[in-house]
Amino acid sequence: MRLEPAQCRREPAALAADVLALCRLAGLTAGVRRRAALADDGVPEETLSLLGLPSRADLVASEEALDAAGARR
Repeated sequence: MRLEPAQCRREPAALAADVLALCRLAGLTAGVRRRAALADDGVPEETLSLLGLPSRADLVASEEALDAAGARR
């Protein structure tokens, strides 16, 4: 991760919240990719759900929430 100098002048709590949100989004994206790979390998949907891997809908909802939070700032 690389921070632009202007980002370093932001309020630390706001910057930390944005970094944490991006890390969570990256983890969610990785989970969606893993779920897709397992589905491609023939793992049943029921098993994927039991594993707790996020769906594409979960990722979209998270991205929308992140966008909405950014619009409120």
